[in-house]
Amino acid sequence: MSYFDSIDFEEDFHEENNDKEALINALLKGENPSPELELETIDDLINYLLEKNQHRKAIEYIDSLLDFFPFSNEIWQRKAFVYDNNGDYLRAIECFDKAITLNPLDEETLISKGITLDNSGNHEGAIKCFDDVINIDANNIDALFNKGLILEKIDNFDEARGLFEKIISLEPTHKDAYYELGYCYDFLDKLKKAVEAYDKHIELAPFNYNAWYNRGVVLSRMGRYYKAIESYEMALTINPKFGSAWYNKGNAYASLGIITRAIECYKQAIYFNRKDSYALYNLASAYEQIGLHKEALDHFSRVLQLDPSHFESFFGRGNCHYQLEDYKRALKDYDSALKLYDDNSELWYAKADAEYNLGLIKESIDSYLRVMEIDPSNTNALLDLCNTMIENEEYDRANEYLKRLLKVKPEWCEPYYSMAKVCFLKGNIDVGLAMIERAFVLNPEERFVYDFEKDWRKILHFLITRQA
Repeated sequence: MSYFDSIDFEEDFHEENNDKEALINALLKGENPSPELELETIDDLINYLLEKNQHRKAIEYIDSLLDFFPFSNEIWQRKAFVYDNNGDYLRAIECFDKAITLNPLDEETLISKGITLDNSGNHEGAIKCFDDVINIDANNIDALFNKGLILEKIDNFDEARGLFEKIISLEPTHKDAYYELGYCYDFLDKLKKAVEAYDKHIELAPFNYNAWYNRGVVLSRMGRYYKAIESYEMALTINPKFGSAWYNKGNAYASLGIITRAIECYKQAIYFNRKDSYALYNLASAYEQIGLHKEALDHFSRVLQLDPSHFESFFGRGNCHYQLEDYKRALKDYDSALKLYDDNSELWYAKADAEYNLGLIKESIDSYLRVMEIDPSNTNALLDLCNTMIENEEYDRANEYLKRLLKVKPEWCEPYYSMAKVCFLKGNIDVGLAMIERAFVLNPEERFVYDFEKDWRKILHFLITRQA
């Protein structure tokens, strides 16, 4: 377009808008509407006002029309549309009701009322509107589709699935029905069918990055991570700024154990959304997994800046401090996590280990006991509890727990070494030697040497030599 053409275009545009203003203002001044005025023109004028955010003037214009055409259900419908556009759902529904009273069989108005009811949160009322349309025309695709969308919202995926399948039987190229069908199948755990439905949608709409993304999510759920990555890459080819696709692509790589690539993907997700706490947390966890504990610390801290009640980040940051042998800071983070959720046995276990390393022996015993309250089957924690009790000179108590441990794990040699230590420390040498011999029988390849007195070291050396 040349410079002069653009001037002509602007002049035509302004002239057209002036004509619209003249038509609207004439009616508002009480002039009779033109006999040739059509609904298409009315819609054009209303949209013009809405684009200028002149909702009140749009209502005044429609009210002026209703002064001349009070029994026009089409105009009452337009008034409802304006209220709906402004978020005034109550008044919109009142106008739809007036239009429906004038024409109870107007399927378009019933569907529009249903959509407005849904927007207002009245899903039950919306479904009734769509059912009224379906009673008039069992094959009304708009009513079937919108009812299906609401059924998805209220988690009735099986009934929604049936509606979308019916739509496809009526209109095999209805791409949106295939998309929603894939969504339903996903929630119904019919993952293969979900992929097939998304494939059909993609045949009809190959550039829908959300469909490629959803397909990737389903493939990830199926454990087909490489195929999932291919789907995420297609989504990202169409929309490179799609943060969720970067995030889930990272999760797929993490599931495959390819942590460095997962890290790259999480970084991209964060680049496009710096407040993505999920990506930040997973990035921190990935750093922790490959031993980059300082980098992990930084990212766990960033999550906590966004969400100070993020239990997992306190736990993860505490673990990083622990690996860096900063047990005091580790314990502080574990305590912060416990204030948020105190029924996690793994957290109590970590707290117990940190307390032990800080020399807080009695406190660590209490924490190990808490682990056993939450998870009585945790035999590793039970063994650590016993050994800590031995260190705290609670020999009889430790022995009782060791007996309990052997009932659960009779094939385990470690409790016998601990029992031997108790026996030696209490002077029961023969019983202690019997325990060690039993441990050697259970596992001849392992030789545990405890921090005993020199005499007991000699005894152990003698037993190991004799066993060999």
